[in-house]
Amino acid sequence: MIFHGSTPVDEVVVHTTATASNWFKGKTAQDMVREITSWHRKNGWRTIGYHGLIAPDGSRAFGRPFNEIGAHVKEKNRGTLGITLVPINEVDPHHIGRFEDYYTKEQRETLKDWIAQIDGLTDIKRVRGHNDYTNAKTCPGFRVRSEDWMPR
Repeated sequence: MIFHGSTPVDEVVVHTTATASNWFKGKTAQDMVREITSWHRKNGWRTIGYHGLIAPDGSRAFGRPFNEIGAHVKEKNRGTLGITLVPINEVDPHHIGRFEDYYTKEQRETLKDWIAQIDGLTDIKRVRGHNDYTNAKTCPGFRVRSEDWMPR
């Protein structure tokens, strides 16, 4: 099991990087994590807020260690892991679209695989989007339904 203190990790929260549609070009997933880490440090955070990142080509990179509380959902970081997707099109801040509007099939496959791997480490009960926790955000740009992402 993965714990944040005495709280078991039982949820994955999906995010978007909210970057321009060509931001990822010429960068590896690890390059993107390094750049986001720099942005988050400039905001006063110790390191990147997310536990992982998935690039448009389906490659992934780790951010914070899974056993460390993230900084990705205000007041809902304990017991959750934040995975961010890098969009191929800018996410519309005023409209919830479909996964395919912003992300690739490779990202879909990697996200499903990664959630299944995480579920093998801890008992994941839910997968939600950042937008499930705040009405002011469309992040990750689509409605996340647990049943679409859970490995069982």
